[in-house]
Amino acid sequence: MPVPHHRPSLYLYTRTTDATTTITVNATEPYGTPISPDIFGNFLEDLGHAIERGILADAILNPSLEPESPSNTAPPFWTLQGDATWVEGGYYSPHAVQLASAANALKADTGVPTKSSQDSSGQGTSSLNEGRLEQIVFLPVTRDPRYRFEALCRSLGAEGTIELRIEGTEAREGQVFAKHPISVHGSTWQKITFTFSVQEATPQKGEAYRFVLAHTSGDPVIVDRISLMPTDNIAGLDPEVVARAREWHIPILRYPGGNFSSGYHWEDGIGHLDRRPSSRNPAWGGIQSNRFGTDEFLHFCHLLHIQPQITVNAGDGTPENAAAWVAYCNGAPDSSVYARMRAENGHPAPYGVKIWEVGNELYGGWQIGHTDAQGNAQRFVRFRDAMLQADPTIKLIATGKGDEFTPEGLSRDAAWNEALLRRSLEEGNRPPDYLSIHPLLPLPEAAGAPDYDDQYQSAMAFPTFLDRVMFPGLVHLIQQVEGPQPHTRLAVTEWGIIVGGPNWRSVPNHSTFSGAIFNALMLNAMMRHSDLISIANMTGFMHGGCIEKVRGVVYVDPQYYTQQLYAAAKPYYPVAIHIEGPGQDVPARGRLQAVTDVPDVDAFAALTKDRNTLTLFLVNRLIEGERQVRIELSGFDARSASATILTADSPMADNDWTHPDRIKPQPYSLPKDLLTGTVSLHLPAHTLLVLTLHR
Repeated sequence: MPVPHHRPSLYLYTRTTDATTTITVNATEPYGTPISPDIFGNFLEDLGHAIERGILADAILNPSLEPESPSNTAPPFWTLQGDATWVEGGYYSPHAVQLASAANALKADTGVPTKSSQDSSGQGTSSLNEGRLEQIVFLPVTRDPRYRFEALCRSLGAEGTIELRIEGTEAREGQVFAKHPISVHGSTWQKITFTFSVQEATPQKGEAYRFVLAHTSGDPVIVDRISLMPTDNIAGLDPEVVARAREWHIPILRYPGGNFSSGYHWEDGIGHLDRRPSSRNPAWGGIQSNRFGTDEFLHFCHLLHIQPQITVNAGDGTPENAAAWVAYCNGAPDSSVYARMRAENGHPAPYGVKIWEVGNELYGGWQIGHTDAQGNAQRFVRFRDAMLQADPTIKLIATGKGDEFTPEGLSRDAAWNEALLRRSLEEGNRPPDYLSIHPLLPLPEAAGAPDYDDQYQSAMAFPTFLDRVMFPGLVHLIQQVEGPQPHTRLAVTEWGIIVGGPNWRSVPNHSTFSGAIFNALMLNAMMRHSDLISIANMTGFMHGGCIEKVRGVVYVDPQYYTQQLYAAAKPYYPVAIHIEGPGQDVPARGRLQAVTDVPDVDAFAALTKDRNTLTLFLVNRLIEGERQVRIELSGFDARSASATILTADSPMADNDWTHPDRIKPQPYSLPKDLLTGTVSLHLPAHTLLVLTLHR
């Protein structure tokens, strides 16, 4: 008999013992609630590598030479050699580095030996005590050999000279690929800027270079705020990352977090880059340079035609500070001091950011400023009132809870969410526009099984649990509080497999092909709840398995392609679908409930907004075992068809910087009788097939 679903007119599954899965698609009206394109959104968090040497093109880490903690004896990511000293008194920052040579140093020789430098012919020159500031960098020389150097410098006397060098490492140790002298006159800070070329005959992707600033003569020189930018950057952004993002069809992007948002102070990320403070990343550790702030994020969204979604600091932040951020982004040019600040920073026209999230995971002890259910409810009301006063047209996402999956955990989630919804109605009669949840699947801990096959089975059943249990429970709760036609909808502002520990690659994860199949099953589940879910942000843009950048090489993980295929199809009207075929019962493991009657082949079908294209998303979730699929179609007369398959030899297969195209979508050869109304397809194990029919 059919497995119950809260929208049986749209989706049914009947488990059978047949070897073939039959999928009956009825594309006649009535259709389901239109699917919001924003469920194909993504999430960019400032957690170090996602920004620094990630979305940013700059090859330099920690450009302002600041410590991560008071115990640091040298600026993180940098090496000081010879007469190089980490000193106080940087350019709008506490620290800088002094470079000198032994004969001219104002301080005693540190006694640290240096590497020998090379002249342009590759021969060594004796420079045992030259002060050297070094960092290992990854330069995209195969793409762009030209680089723009910038730094703030001053001399401790009349004139000092330093030299920029790009040296080889590893097998190319001892080679010099670029040299450029820098003369610094006087004790006033001066901006040094020039462009140079890296001269390497046979550059290879992923090669490491040593960036060096070395003192060569004259008085000591103080350096700070160092930048090394490929000339093909796009407003400071990596052009390959921008290109991959454009090809991804992301409709909405969440920023700046995540846990990071609960300690983020947005004013640190505006204004002139050279005057922004650097500090320790409050959530993740490491150096937070603030080179990618509000204006940079919104410019990035503009480049890609993406709707921005901003999370305000409801951890150690205040309602007034959040309202000021809204005013900075959305206020008319002369409406407030913050709008005037935006204009002074080069953006007189309002950005018009409409989606604002109030806090992140405030229920968690790991979160800066975490609280209990009543504290969160009260906090939301205070932030809501302040932010709407700054701009009454914005839409607000409240911090809901949806991170526990046992019966007891679901009850705790419900109590948190009910307190929030009721308080928002009692105080101001303005419920949130959206309630956020983060149904992240933490592996291997959540499944509590050492065996990969068991971990995989539980992971691939998890979207079915959300579809049948968690999402309907949220519908019921919201209607219980707000009535049968509620205002509040759901925003799944973080979702995906998250992993931890040294052996995370030994379980299903976001970076391997298992993540691509999990992604497809999640999207099918969320589209079935188009009456509830309006926004979803997959974790994450450059962390958690999407766009990767390793040793300067940009590539994508398999689940990038899943998201790309779904978003590009533009599903809008869900149509009725009935799946009949084999399935399995997945036992309870760890913190995951048992899920019965999980179909081997999952499917979802939708029309585009103009109703001229019908797309079927077919997923064989099995770790092993191909499936034959028979599709019976009515209500849509197709004149042409095409299909794309995403599969791999193993769910543990992946792409990496040395083999970036190991896994990618491929055309699928369709049978000639496809347009007759009934068609049979072959679906390999762990495979996504996207079938597109056109009138």
